[in-house]
Amino acid sequence: MATSSKTDLFVFGAHGQKPLHEHVTPHKVALLALIFEYCEMKKRDTTVPMVGIGHQLPGYMYQKFTETEKRDFMTSILKLLQSPDLSLKELLEQVQSILQPTLLDNFTDRLREFYMEGVLPFMDFFQELQRILQPSESLPDPVIVGSSVLGLFLRRMIHAFDKLSFSQVTKLYTRYKDYYEAFNTPLAAEESDNFGGSLIDSITSQCGLGKLTRSGLAKSYDPSNLGEGKFGEFEGGFYSHKQAEYFISRQGFLLQHNESEALPPTKLQDKITDMLKSNPDIAEAHFLSYLNNLRVREYCTAVHNLYHYFDRNNTLSGGNAMQVSSKNREEDNISRRYAALNLAALHFRFGHRDESLAALREAISMAQETNDHVCLQHALSWQHRIEEPGSARTASLMAQSIGKSLDLSLPNITSLGIQALARHNAFATAKPASVFDFLLKSDILNCQHSQSHFMCVSYAQKGALWNLYGKRENSSMSSQLVLNLDTSDSGIYHNGESVCISLCDMARHFSDQGHYTAALEIINTAKQRFPSHTQHAHIWMSCEQEIQFDKTLLNRNWTATDQAVNNLRGLDEDEACLRSAILNKEKGDIPTALNSLHNLMEKYRQNQSKYTPDYPCRVLLTLAELYIQTGNHTSALSHVLDCLTHAKEHHLQYIIAIATVHLAFVQFQMKLPEQALKLLHTQMVQILSHGSVYDQARTMYCYARCQVAANSNSPPKERKTALLLAVNMIATTVIEKFKKIDASLRVKDATYYLARLYNELGYTSERNKCAYQFRQLDLQYPTQNRVIVNAL
Repeated sequence: MATSSKTDLFVFGAHGQKPLHEHVTPHKVALLALIFEYCEMKKRDTTVPMVGIGHQLPGYMYQKFTETEKRDFMTSILKLLQSPDLSLKELLEQVQSILQPTLLDNFTDRLREFYMEGVLPFMDFFQELQRILQPSESLPDPVIVGSSVLGLFLRRMIHAFDKLSFSQVTKLYTRYKDYYEAFNTPLAAEESDNFGGSLIDSITSQCGLGKLTRSGLAKSYDPSNLGEGKFGEFEGGFYSHKQAEYFISRQGFLLQHNESEALPPTKLQDKITDMLKSNPDIAEAHFLSYLNNLRVREYCTAVHNLYHYFDRNNTLSGGNAMQVSSKNREEDNISRRYAALNLAALHFRFGHRDESLAALREAISMAQETNDHVCLQHALSWQHRIEEPGSARTASLMAQSIGKSLDLSLPNITSLGIQALARHNAFATAKPASVFDFLLKSDILNCQHSQSHFMCVSYAQKGALWNLYGKRENSSMSSQLVLNLDTSDSGIYHNGESVCISLCDMARHFSDQGHYTAALEIINTAKQRFPSHTQHAHIWMSCEQEIQFDKTLLNRNWTATDQAVNNLRGLDEDEACLRSAILNKEKGDIPTALNSLHNLMEKYRQNQSKYTPDYPCRVLLTLAELYIQTGNHTSALSHVLDCLTHAKEHHLQYIIAIATVHLAFVQFQMKLPEQALKLLHTQMVQILSHGSVYDQARTMYCYARCQVAANSNSPPKERKTALLLAVNMIATTVIEKFKKIDASLRVKDATYYLARLYNELGYTSERNKCAYQFRQLDLQYPTQNRVIVNAL
């Protein structure tokens, strides 16, 4: 969402529109009764006045109410004043736990009196309300100060009631009866009266029955016959103007900071529809609907709401074309600029790059005509994101944006620009030290301006970059920092994309270490924090399918692995294609796998900017593994060297280490174990420090086999020492690591090799034990093709 520092889309009343009048509704009558009975109870036991919300209370301790009870009552009343109209059942459920039994009885008796006695108690009640706001002989100070929150509410309601004619008061009473009967039927009221019971008994007995529905509330309130003039045209009426303002600002804040705390998309859209029936002049409701449709990627409705918001905004700010002031013209021009900017963001979100650039150029043109530098900076920050990534022009745009944003004191755009430039440099072969130096500057700026959201983004980006460079432990630490930051704002903790990415990064970390249960628990946490209807849910969905793929691939559960690939295809097509090729390779379908991998490399060459630097390396390593398993060492060597070249160019240390292990394995297959050992020595620390359990196990297995092969012509004593070292490494480390990740086929392979080593050493009992274990494993996991035998 693009906004100006001078214009806040959720600040109301900025365009000169007249706020709607307050309307007396059954729900507000119930609130007035509750406030009145509370004041009456306090007056009976003390002469110290209650000065209302927003004013400091005297230091006396009242006999009837403790400080906790007073605080709970005030905060609950404030929440009810800001919320839309509730049914009687919903109101009682919210206040029953905080009210003393006596006050609750008095409140329900008052509601029952309104229902039983007719219109006259209604009119007398509003006369009594005026006494609370006026001083008397016994109370020289008013019970509620007229300028307090409660005082303003009472004055508005008294004024609205005084404007009603007698026929309108009668209709209001009729609606109140429907409101009351929706929860308390006449039969229940009569039984309560006949048996001498309090109405609170029937209310308490029905709190869990759920008789009241939204249709009952709608029946109880029909504002089409209340008031005069424009009010008679309204439908619905569950929101006053101020309630609508609070609801929109609250939901807009939640959508930006913690989407899971906001209402679900369908329910929020229903609330917006109800709100617009009673407040059709609130243009911001259409923008909230636009944000809501972006959550579920509803393109047509999002565009419609965006257009409707700015059209309605201009209409309210403009008025008659002959009477438009220069100030209104300026507001209209600002609105048009930001309309184009938001439209560009909308198209970009849906992948419409050309349409997004066209809308962005229009916004830039209008901003240049009026020298709106703030709008230009917003547009520039979008331009370097929309245009071709990775180019020199993009880097130049980023640098310009950062410099100008600093001059204009726009810390949010500056921070995002620095982070975007760091990402660009990381993908453009810059040294890691310079990349993290940029992110450090962003961290300093975020701390200076308390931008917790951008702190999360910065740490999440650090975690991604550490993972890219092969420092998995550093990546895990950065992700944990994101999850442990104090990001509370107005009691709401930031729960955005960076948090979901960090959770998934931790899940992958646990999965790589063989802790699949812990990994899936973290995924379940992400599911709870980012339900399936939220816009970031696809992140944990992809992560979950990738973890399932890795787990089921190792234990040869082809059905589950194929299902994971199909599920992933709807979330990340390129990743699904690569994993499908890996699956076909493991199944022994070499032609299909080879064709898929070559197609992926061709797609990468045609549009390199679309992919991260590690993606082609993963494709090349998969191709190398395929050629290794088919015995084509020359082709495998070529792809491994290409992978090493690309990885060194982008400083991908972990991929360099894995590619070196593949190169060592090729040399081992070509009867060059001494050279293979030298290569393995150079990368062993990197893999054991930051590698997954699977990579550690197969690296150590390769090292043991190279060690045995290198000493094949050594003297018997040295040969035996090498065999014992290999046996110890395989028996205590390699097999245990393969078991930890459920790689049963690899356990079988290592057990077979261990039996041969025991046989050469002359350890008959150990050899027989390994042979028996191999036979049991072979029955459970038979070797279905010869390709897997030659795997690294």
